[in-house]
Amino acid sequence: MAYEPCRYAQRWPELFEPLDDDQKQHVSDALANNRLENWEPDRSDVSDLVDRELGRIDTAEYIRRTLSKVPGGDTAG
Repeated sequence: MAYEPCRYAQRWPELFEPLDDDQKQHVSDALANNRLENWEPDRSDVSDLVDRELGRIDTAEYIRRTLSKVPGGDTAG
């Protein structure tokens, strides 16, 4: 099945450009799964997911960035 751009790929196509179709699908699936939990990602959230998918950041950095956006989520002290 061919990749169909999700709403975020349509909104911010430049973020998805460096991804191949499988990576685009992984990011789209992650966004869709999290939206089921009532999360509405912004551009920086999508950018962080793309960076994680491309290996630009590791999982620990992805989690750190995500927690830093949540009130009280920054546990770095």
